[in-house]
Amino acid sequence: MNDNTRGIVFMTLAMATMLCSDTVVKAIARDMPLFQIIFIRHIFMTAGLAVLAIRDGAYRIRPTRRQARLLSMRTFAECGVTSFYMLALISMPMGAATAIFQLQPLAVTLAAALFLAQPIGPRRLIAIAIGFSGVLLIARPGTEAFGPGSVWVLLAVVCVCLRDLSTRVLGTELPASTLATVGSVAILLLSLSVMLLRGDWVPVSAAQLGLIFCGACFLLVGYLAMVLAVRIGDIAVISPFRYVSLVFGILYGFVFFGEEPEPLMIVGALIIVATGVYTFLRERRVREAAGAGRP
Repeated sequence: MNDNTRGIVFMTLAMATMLCSDTVVKAIARDMPLFQIIFIRHIFMTAGLAVLAIRDGAYRIRPTRRQARLLSMRTFAECGVTSFYMLALISMPMGAATAIFQLQPLAVTLAAALFLAQPIGPRRLIAIAIGFSGVLLIARPGTEAFGPGSVWVLLAVVCVCLRDLSTRVLGTELPASTLATVGSVAILLLSLSVMLLRGDWVPVSAAQLGLIFCGACFLLVGYLAMVLAVRIGDIAVISPFRYVSLVFGILYGFVFFGEEPEPLMIVGALIIVATGVYTFLRERRVREAAGAGRP
C-alpha cells in the first residue's frame, strides 16, 4: 500500500468517525440539552487534545500579539462552527445537514478571493455559483423543506470560512494540536456558560455518559486520522475524499434515524460535490502552472 492509498484510507476513516460522533450527539439530544452534551463531550476532547499539544511542545509557545489576535478569531469561529452545526443536526435530517455543509470548500475559496486577494478565475466562480444552486435544491427556501436547520448549517459554513481564513494567515506558526486544544477549551467554556444561563442541566445516566465518551473518542480518532492523511498522502489526491462524509451522513441518517433522502437532496448533494471537486482540481492546476512559470 503506497502513501496515497494510506492517505485515502485515513481520510475516509476520519470522515466516518467524525460522522459517528455527530450521530451520537443527534441521538442523545432527544433526551438531553444540546449544550450539556457538547460540554461533556469536550471535557473528554480537551483532555485528549491537551496530551497531543503537550507532546508538540505547546507549553513552550509564546504567541505574538498578531498570532494571539488570529488565534482568538479562529477560536471564535470554531465555537460558531460547532454550535451552529450541532443545532442544525438536531433540527433537520442528518443527510441534508451533511450535504449543505459540503458547501464549505466552495465558500472558503470565494472568501479567500474576497478577503485575502487570492486569484479566482471565471470558471471557479461559475463552479461556486452552481454549487450554491445545489444548496438551494436541498434547502428550498420558501417551501416547507426550508427551516431553522438550513439557516444553522449555513451559519456554520460562514464560521468555517472565518476559521479557515484565519488559519491560512497563521500558516504553520502554531502547531495544529495547539489550535485544536484552544478551540476545544473555548467550546467547553461556551457550552458551560450556556448551561449556566439556561439552567437546563439534567441527570446523566451511565449509558449516556458512555455514549458521549465514545462520541468524543470518535471525534479524536477522526482528528488524528485527518492529520495522518494530510501528512502521508498527496493533498491533491486525498482532499476530494472529504466528500465521502456525505455518504456516511446519508447512511447513518437512514440506519439510525430512519431518514430517507429525497431525490432533490441527492441531486443537490451531487452538484455540490461535483463543483467542489472541480474547484479543487482547478486550483491545483493554477498552482502548478504558477510554479512552472517561476524562474
